[in-house]
Amino acid sequence: MLNSRGRLDETHEAFSQYFDGQLCLAPLAEELPRKILELGLTPGRAIQSAMQFPDAQVLAVDAAPLPDRIIPANVHFELLDLCAELPFEPGTFDIVHARLVMTHVINGEDALKRAALLVKPGGLLLVEDLDLGSLVETGGPAVRRLASNIIQSWSARGADAELGRKIEAAISSLGYFPHVQACRIDIPLAGNSSDSEAKKKLGTAFKKSLVQASEHVGRCVVAQHITEDMAREQREELDQGNWGAVLDVYFCWARRAL
Repeated sequence: MLNSRGRLDETHEAFSQYFDGQLCLAPLAEELPRKILELGLTPGRAIQSAMQFPDAQVLAVDAAPLPDRIIPANVHFELLDLCAELPFEPGTFDIVHARLVMTHVINGEDALKRAALLVKPGGLLLVEDLDLGSLVETGGPAVRRLASNIIQSWSARGADAELGRKIEAAISSLGYFPHVQACRIDIPLAGNSSDSEAKKKLGTAFKKSLVQASEHVGRCVVAQHITEDMAREQREELDQGNWGAVLDVYFCWARRAL
């Protein structure tokens, strides 16, 4: 995974600030959901869903156990594998939300389509995910090299590190989400003076996550030509800030047809 639990919390807080305290970019002020499914556990995100919609039951699912955390009474957790069929009837949830998870899942596009089936007619599908290919296009030599190798190593196990740019088309192809809204946010990892403080905070969070992920990959996937030296070179390059490495994150939301 791109983030450890601590990094997940930091990234969630950065997103929350960027969204002015809301759950996502989608306009949810008029929504009155009764059941919400949060895919890929960030405790802070599940808590925010529960607080934003106190009359809803929030189900958070992930393949990893729930870390120690005080959670609201309307949050329930289940340990489930997102690579497999989820044990819920189609059309069960008013909102299904997945953030920075499908790109890590084996056959993530198929998992996204399975998740979409769980949205009630008239309900909302909210998906946010990244595209590491943007780092290959914008980073310096060390960032480009490492990002390319991470993309290849993920692909070898069936995950798509460039899934973010494909989400809109994947949802549209289903046929029962007639209007898919999509927004791409380009997040400079070094930060620019013209960026808002909220965007700089997102850049800092993603930079830390990328460094952590590359160091982990360097220790575990040397056989696939990703080394600790490459991770160190990337970290030094990002710290220098001489290259305009930009990470694209895509935000999509769509309402299921009645």
